[in-house]
Amino acid sequence: MLSISDIKEKQMILLNNLKGGYHLCISQGNIIIKNKDSDETLTKITRHKAMALMIIGYCTLTNVLIEFCQKYGIALILLNSRLRPILFVSSFGEANYLLRQKQYAVGNNQALNFAKHFIEQKANNSITLLKGIRKKDDELRQMIETLADYQRQIDQTKRLDELMGIEGNIAKSYFKYHFGQLKHTSWQGRKPRLKIDPVNVVLDMGYTLLFNYIEINLRLFGFDVYKGMLHQLWYKRKSLVCDLVEPFRCIVDKQVLTSFNLGQFKTEHFNQIKMQYQLKTEHQRIYNAILMQEIITHKVPIFVYIRDFYRAYMKYADKDMAFAELVLMLPSFDIQANGEDV
Repeated sequence: MLSISDIKEKQMILLNNLKGGYHLCISQGNIIIKNKDSDETLTKITRHKAMALMIIGYCTLTNVLIEFCQKYGIALILLNSRLRPILFVSSFGEANYLLRQKQYAVGNNQALNFAKHFIEQKANNSITLLKGIRKKDDELRQMIETLADYQRQIDQTKRLDELMGIEGNIAKSYFKYHFGQLKHTSWQGRKPRLKIDPVNVVLDMGYTLLFNYIEINLRLFGFDVYKGMLHQLWYKRKSLVCDLVEPFRCIVDKQVLTSFNLGQFKTEHFNQIKMQYQLKTEHQRIYNAILMQEIITHKVPIFVYIRDFYRAYMKYADKDMAFAELVLMLPSFDIQANGEDV
């Protein structure tokens, strides 16, 4: 099992190969990325440093590369040009059958308590980012208080649909005010996968990268990523990854807002085709790099959160505890906001 020291040293390799200009090979225990035309070596990473290899675009894989990644515990992820997953290969903790037995034996009450924790963490970070807005009017201050009231209601919910209703109310208001700070975009509210404006396109990109990174961490410990608690079982849906993404969405939200305000992301970087916005190919590499770099900045807190969640899950998943008791055993992730407190 990896330790915090390992995670600090490990690297995520993100290769944007949309134009097909790179060549991957293995040499003397190193992953080498070369220029396909000139055969010049661009990057060399030893197997001891690599945690995952994420390739965006299409490439040719050899059995040598796949065997190398499996032998040294390097996750291999292939995404198409729209960041849809094509392949995810990882063999970190697949033999942890004790954990998987607990996953499928957990009771409904305890599953609901774990789900409450994810939403409580998401709500807390949403409120933190809103508190970080420097110029607050009375309407925003009142909304922050309202969201705090919603957060306090989480403990009292008895059904999953009630919990999802609270989450929806918090998210609707949060997105309105957080991205309402943008001045030069056509932000119309959060609309997943509809691509109705540039901000939604970039959020989809960031959430997809975050999703894959969370999955890598969950597989480190051997979780069955299809068995969720907040997101219920659905064919081919990695429900547990969807669950664990919730506390960390704020990382992407904060960076997207920052990058648009700094001019790193611009509306003119997008084309509008049939009422949908698409990021121009020449800008995809830098967008992915900025988003992934921000996620990697939080790699230690993410690992510690999932490690502590794993430990708590192994101890308490089969115990019928009240939410207030369970939350004391579970980890937390708190985003740092720039700005004044309320």
